[in-house]
Amino acid sequence: MGESASGRKAALRDELARARATWLETVGSLSEADLSRPVFSEGSTWTAKDLIGHVAYAEGGMLRTLRGSLAAEPTRLPPDFDLDRWNEGTVRRAREQSVAQLLARMEESRRECAALLDSLDDADLDRPTVHPSAGETTVGNVLSIIARHERGHAQDLRAALGAAGAGA
Repeated sequence: MGESASGRKAALRDELARARATWLETVGSLSEADLSRPVFSEGSTWTAKDLIGHVAYAEGGMLRTLRGSLAAEPTRLPPDFDLDRWNEGTVRRAREQSVAQLLARMEESRRECAALLDSLDDADLDRPTVHPSAGETTVGNVLSIIARHERGHAQDLRAALGAAGAGA
């Protein structure tokens, strides 16, 4: 038999906490000058601050999807959903906010995520949902994707800004 819900939830909590610690350590190592340096330049150019904004909005967006799936609402993305357009919109909104405000947004979404995780049982963790880049998946897997997303973008920041030792 598989791992119990409490064991799975503990593993997810740990994965989320470790990813967030890596993210915060990496962001905390950035100088003011680093924030305006380009990190990505596919399509539009994102600076380090833009990437922080992207990550700051991501978890909250996924929590809305998970809540819908848990409430037995449809788990399909709208036919006209465009992940690039959604990401660009969040980055635009984030540009109006300070890094401190973006990190506060992340703190609030993590509190919401922890409360949601605490409320789940095995059936909930296995409930089908959708993720914009992973496609059809489960609630438990999306929670893991949230952690991998933060960890991956922390690595992107370190690589782009030459801070390879930060947050490792």
